[in-house]
Amino acid sequence: MASSDRQPRHGRNWSQGTDERQTLLIHNNTMDPIPVAAENDAYEINKPLELVGKDKDVLASYVRKCDHRLLAYLCVGYGLDSINKMALSYAKVAGLTKDLGLSGTDISVALGAYYLGSFFFQLPSNLMLKRTRPRWWLSAAMLAWSTVTMCMALSKKPRDLAGLRFLFGAVQAGYLTGSLYYISYWYPRDLVRRRTGWFFASSGVGGIIVGPLCSGLSAIHSPHIASWQLIFLVAGACSALWSMLGPRVLQDFPDTATFITDEERALVTRIMVRQNTVASSQSVRLRQVVMAMADHKVWLWTIIDFCANGATQVNGMFGPTIIASQGFSPVAAQAMTSLTNLMATTGMASIAYVARLVGGSARALWISNAITALGFILALASQSNAARMVALFLFSFASPQPAAHAPAWMLANLQGNTKPAMAAAFSSAVGGLGPLATAFVYRDKDSPTFRLGHSVCLSMTVAAAIATLVLYVVLRRENAKRDRSPADISDLTPEQVLDLADNHPDFRYKL
Repeated sequence: MASSDRQPRHGRNWSQGTDERQTLLIHNNTMDPIPVAAENDAYEINKPLELVGKDKDVLASYVRKCDHRLLAYLCVGYGLDSINKMALSYAKVAGLTKDLGLSGTDISVALGAYYLGSFFFQLPSNLMLKRTRPRWWLSAAMLAWSTVTMCMALSKKPRDLAGLRFLFGAVQAGYLTGSLYYISYWYPRDLVRRRTGWFFASSGVGGIIVGPLCSGLSAIHSPHIASWQLIFLVAGACSALWSMLGPRVLQDFPDTATFITDEERALVTRIMVRQNTVASSQSVRLRQVVMAMADHKVWLWTIIDFCANGATQVNGMFGPTIIASQGFSPVAAQAMTSLTNLMATTGMASIAYVARLVGGSARALWISNAITALGFILALASQSNAARMVALFLFSFASPQPAAHAPAWMLANLQGNTKPAMAAAFSSAVGGLGPLATAFVYRDKDSPTFRLGHSVCLSMTVAAAIATLVLYVVLRRENAKRDRSPADISDLTPEQVLDLADNHPDFRYKL
């Protein structure tokens, strides 16, 4: 590995690398005095680490192992999470509404209760992730939400269902943002966005599976157990079994992993030191928690996440209902949602590649929002069931893209040992309230046009596009300002440099 002299340079942009080039540039703008050589790396802030010859092969081997073991496990877990989360929507058309005497408002309250539980427990969950062993925390979260899902089969009254959905949101809260943070400290910065895209796409795979699964379960008629109870029991049991593999498959940190070689560990530790992402020895820094909450850029990403989540959850929460309202039987509607979820999976899996093709995340999100808006406009203007189905497929494809890519875009533009984790939790918690609004605007009495719901989601899509434009301008101006007038930080101590996070004068935001 080539290393240059150790005099700090400021104002130069080192963050224009792409995901996987023949020469990989590793970026860092802070340092933490922890492993061997961290003291020396204090003088190499934001300098490129060029990997040549064997180093490239070693890194490729390390990344491949992480993909096949850690990322694969997390993706399957998130797919199962999606199945658990959508189980209520499928149980609704499988007899839950009739057996529990639920009104349209009762279902909306139960759907919304999940997002309230998630909102209140996102930040505490990510703080716990930093204070505990990640493999145990993530596995425990999965086992807990699986248990709650199975308990929903015992619901007797609407309040039972609402209470369990709130508890489900609370115990599940840390898995999404915890997994994103976990990915960010296992992979070099320029490899994170593509892996995050794959992770989000796995929820769509879960959606593809849940439709035929619930359709089959709904066809089972037993005097001892209702079809909707089977849906909750099977969904929870599948993820409970998967959670038990977590402690054996997952590992806590790269520098303590046992499935990589010493050579791979030495190289990746050197890379992570440069990036200030050696999570095994980093404690929570209160200053960076405050920085995350006060950063206007984090708030803009949160607005994007809020609006995108509101639109993307239409298919997850109301897909079976919308399809059934177009004249299909409940069983057929459940099965057909596998097609809309296939569209969602394709959209989420492709957004990182679209961003590379069009030259940046902001441009990719504008395209996604434009297609989503077109879908909702078509749904509002259509007079036929066939046209409404086309609209459903259109916004099911495009609306999940901003929800999947905005968090990855944010994590690629945040630095520090605490700020990314707190920003991810905050954005997910507040952004996760978007579907809470959606839950109350898709009313059964508006079937089959659902004009109120589509109008609200169209407005949220436009708001996401505007927030993306504002954020793009803010990031571009900040980069230009740092190019024109790089700040002198040569008199700062290592601790002070650490707390600069992405405010470091050599850090450049990815547009």
